[in-house]
Amino acid sequence: MKTKHLYVFMLVALGLVSCQQKEEEQIVVAAANQVLKMKAQPEAIPEGEAFTKTKTDAIVQEIIDTKHDFKWEYVDLKTRWSAAQYGDQSVAIGYKPANYGTLTTSIHQIKIQEGEWKKVHDELITFIMNELNKTATTPVKWADILIEDDPQLPILTIRLTDKNTFTALYNLENVRYIEPMDYWPDQVERSSSGCSAATAPLNSADWTVTTPNCLVPWNYNLVNIPSAWNVAQGQGITIGVIDAGISNSQFFLSTLFNSGSSNVGRSITTDYTLGTSAFTSCTHGTSMCGLATAPRNSGLATTGVAYKSSLHFIRACDDVVLDASSEKTAVKNALVRMGNKANVKIISMSIGTPFSSSVLEDGVNYANNMGKLIFAAAGTSFSWTSWWGVIYPASYSACVAVTGVQENGNTCETCHDGGEVAFTIPMERNSNTDRNSLSLPAAGSTPTYIGGSSCATATAAGIAALVWSSKASLTKAQVYTAMRNTAQYYPVKTSSHGYGNLNALGAVNAALTY
Repeated sequence: MKTKHLYVFMLVALGLVSCQQKEEEQIVVAAANQVLKMKAQPEAIPEGEAFTKTKTDAIVQEIIDTKHDFKWEYVDLKTRWSAAQYGDQSVAIGYKPANYGTLTTSIHQIKIQEGEWKKVHDELITFIMNELNKTATTPVKWADILIEDDPQLPILTIRLTDKNTFTALYNLENVRYIEPMDYWPDQVERSSSGCSAATAPLNSADWTVTTPNCLVPWNYNLVNIPSAWNVAQGQGITIGVIDAGISNSQFFLSTLFNSGSSNVGRSITTDYTLGTSAFTSCTHGTSMCGLATAPRNSGLATTGVAYKSSLHFIRACDDVVLDASSEKTAVKNALVRMGNKANVKIISMSIGTPFSSSVLEDGVNYANNMGKLIFAAAGTSFSWTSWWGVIYPASYSACVAVTGVQENGNTCETCHDGGEVAFTIPMERNSNTDRNSLSLPAAGSTPTYIGGSSCATATAAGIAALVWSSKASLTKAQVYTAMRNTAQYYPVKTSSHGYGNLNALGAVNAALTY
């Protein structure tokens, strides 16, 4: 990859810089007498113009090459502000009362419409507007820059390119983070990945037929799912799936959801936090829902792992790569909605991004604190991510990261692995990487292959539902422990495959001992 380094410097008189900094300090200190408080060691306003996109990309690439990861905290203020100039110029501001600690374990308890939280929220808006209007040639209104004022989490998302305002916010103790939301490197095209169904010809050796007349994917047997069905089938559990939409032509996820051996009065509900409908032409969400909860039917379609579980689906992205600010916001909002649904116990997310996002992390922490067991895909490679480790949100500690392996235990051709992985699912034939697990198509009953860590994640979520349904009184920690303690490599945690392949029967039986 050829990268141009363009350095642009603007000479500024020392006296003028000093005056600007003094003026800035006076403003923030005045606010600190009430609600807002400046950091003990504030950063100076970056000198000169923003870095070019090429220069910004080069800095980000250097961080990735060095750390094999990317978080905004790894770069300096100027790089962060420069990145905010590009894309849709959206910036997320996480806020808190100045003396409040970390929100990791308490974000679900915050009442942002009350007390100190409300005061910080209101003062921040006033502060932002005052800063912007100091130099604006025409008055700036809050509605002009507002993208989202989150009604539940302490996050403001606005369009912001002004470096003085960006710096002033960065220097407040009340600002948990300030991050560009829509930055994406120029050398990487915005994605439309994962939405097309596989076209590989089906091999009849990749399924068996079971009662009442449905197909069991070949890989289910390698993690003892059919044996576990003798004990539990997911009854009484609702799995939440967050993905890029489902097909409104797949009757096994609508009118035939309660059919065959799945005719137990379970429910399927849908929602969306992106777009205007849960239903799209992207086939990925249909495949994931099919793996987790498709009915044990009589129509020669594939069955899901937890075929008696209910399903709540939320569309929150356009495809599997979260590369747009709107997708990160929508996934965060979907996590909050899942967190607030008492009947949802398990969340499955076969989506992600290589770049950490504090907005995403806030959503994950909220849902986790609300008692949800969250499974997330470790990552599936495309041409530009083949070297990457575990992506986000799977990398966050509140998620259970899952990846796919071949029959022989090797990482699947396109699957990511790494130290954050907890479990694996075999989902790829040794002899042919196109022969993966099987799931529902967009319409009809003829199955399609679906692979990658996406497939492994939805399958693991289904196994969790089997375990939880075997004993409804279990906590999510007990469900996870039953899965972990019966996995392939336990008690050893390997460096790339975690505890290895899950054992659905072993986990269900372990759960019964609590």
